[in-house]
Amino acid sequence: MKFFTTLVRYVESTGLKRSLLTVIAWICIRVFFEGVFESTHQIGYIPFSYKSLVVYFLHFPLFYISLFLILVIITALITGEHIRRVTGACASGLGLIILVPLIDWFAGGGYTITYPSRIGPYLLGALNPFISIIDYGGSPGQRIILSIICICLALYSYVKTKKIGMGILLFLASYFIIVIFGGLPTIVAGNRPETVFVTGGILYSDTQKFAAIFLLLSIISGGCYMLLFDREKFAMVLRSLRPERALFYAGMGFFGLFLSLHQQGISIFSTFPSLFDTIGIIVMLVGLAAGFQCAAAFNDFYDLAEDSVTRSRNPLVRGLDSTYYTWWTGALCVTAMLCSLLLNYIALLIMITYLAIGVLYSMPPIRFKRIPIVATFVLAAAVILSMALGYSLITGSTALNQMPRSILLPTLIGITLGFMAKDIHDSKADRVSGVYTVPALFVVGKGRLNRMPVAVIIGFSYLCYALFIKELLWGALVFSAATIIYTMMVRTAKEWVYFVLLYLFGGYLVIIINRLPTLP
Repeated sequence: MKFFTTLVRYVESTGLKRSLLTVIAWICIRVFFEGVFESTHQIGYIPFSYKSLVVYFLHFPLFYISLFLILVIITALITGEHIRRVTGACASGLGLIILVPLIDWFAGGGYTITYPSRIGPYLLGALNPFISIIDYGGSPGQRIILSIICICLALYSYVKTKKIGMGILLFLASYFIIVIFGGLPTIVAGNRPETVFVTGGILYSDTQKFAAIFLLLSIISGGCYMLLFDREKFAMVLRSLRPERALFYAGMGFFGLFLSLHQQGISIFSTFPSLFDTIGIIVMLVGLAAGFQCAAAFNDFYDLAEDSVTRSRNPLVRGLDSTYYTWWTGALCVTAMLCSLLLNYIALLIMITYLAIGVLYSMPPIRFKRIPIVATFVLAAAVILSMALGYSLITGSTALNQMPRSILLPTLIGITLGFMAKDIHDSKADRVSGVYTVPALFVVGKGRLNRMPVAVIIGFSYLCYALFIKELLWGALVFSAATIIYTMMVRTAKEWVYFVLLYLFGGYLVIIINRLPTLP
């Protein structure tokens, strides 16, 4: 026990970066070994294709990442140890997973490891050590290593708490969690995997559906992990979120999906009735929201001068450690990329371009943000890409070419004009820092006449759609008038008001389009 205690103290001291690299390394080796030593006996499991990318870089890694995070969280809660130290210990212990395919290869030349077709017999078999789980998609190696992992966690709990009962509790909790993970897709499918995972849809293959489950679980458990790691810092980054903008970009993805179906004469509500179509849409929304938040967080690093005047939401201005915020930005970037890759390869290419635009928008020497009109035109391009991502779920690589010009052009023009509203609040800080947006040039805030040019420009953004779709005229006039009146009458305009008007107009746009034939 003394040796085990010394070993625990040593691995606990591992820094977060090294722990992360260790986890990634173990998972990469395990995924590689499973292809070589288990039943397929193929590096990569299947010939190269999009599906092979999802299997190798999403499905299997996300399974282990989400399980690892949950076990770390449960261990930290039961032992009362700080989650950073628990992470260091568990990162080293995760290496046990690479032994599973080796044991299986020696025991029987490799086994077919799958999710169970029915959850009841699987649970009974997994919880009874005297019943073979090979018929339920398991293997001898899994059973052996599962027991060893749970014993190690129990010993760790005993070392930290000096209580046998806490060790037994962690053993039972970890064993149950791992067993449930092995049958989670079957549980999600309502114990009918054969009728759920092969139905096609937005997440076309069974592998995409499996990966979606563990991707969403990884995101949720990752958020819980960050909360336990440092509550104060996590609260600061949560307060820095721009939910109104994130919702807008995510909503534009959904609008693109709606539009692509409308162009084919199909109703979105009758086309995607299944559970995993809904999950696919959620993955798209999360990916676009994460992509925007990543770009916004990246922008915060270069907006310190301006935000010190007006943007208290920038956590760096409020004293947040830049290293922590870098980790947060990286996590958002990875989330956006993984969500996009899960949807399809084209969505990944669109997201990469979207994030690249965010870099050029914010970072010197280019920093499009400081150039009037060009800045909002770049944002309009990002909005078009958000629409294209949703559109690509139906049309694939031709999404941008098939998008109707009667929507594409007014969106490009309207967003270029309308998004000047977001700069009204920052006009004072922009003038100080040399970022000359249109509101900054017109000295917004010193009188109604000074605000009139900006009010008219922003208001006209709604009328752009009526120029291409005449059925939108009366509604566009109403929203345009409301925007102009609000901008003129209120001395300190609130950004969220403009976004509420934008959301309402978006709903009106969908209703009108839904009544129209195919758009030109």
